[in-house]
Amino acid sequence: MENQNLPQLQLCPISIKIETLLGIQYLLVPDQSKIHKILIKDIVRLEGVKNYTLLHLNDGKTMISSRTLKVYNGVLQEANFFRIHRAHLINMQFLRNYDETQMLYAVMQNRDIISISRRKRKDFQERMAIAKYE
Repeated sequence: MENQNLPQLQLCPISIKIETLLGIQYLLVPDQSKIHKILIKDIVRLEGVKNYTLLHLNDGKTMISSRTLKVYNGVLQEANFFRIHRAHLINMQFLRNYDETQMLYAVMQNRDIISISRRKRKDFQERMAIAKYE
């Protein structure tokens, strides 16, 4: 993915935020000309590629955003997302399984395999231990 030429997108002055309508959470994602309203429960994972973020959705579609993964991490932490790598933020609801012995990778429901960075392994292991008791 890193070798692809990404388009130069202009930043929209509106920030990324979560909006709740009738108890359903949406992520508002601005692009050049409009704001996309995406159901948070439909986001499988986010992938940082340079200064862009790819949003991988449950229906197999991918959106590109001109905001960094750091911006999304700050907004989505409270929505059950976890940053398992400097380039990957996953929706824990779509986590299918993971390498329990060495904590090397996580497998998402769409069969994407995401590596867990060395620095995030302990935090991920703690998060999974807490999730077992919830």
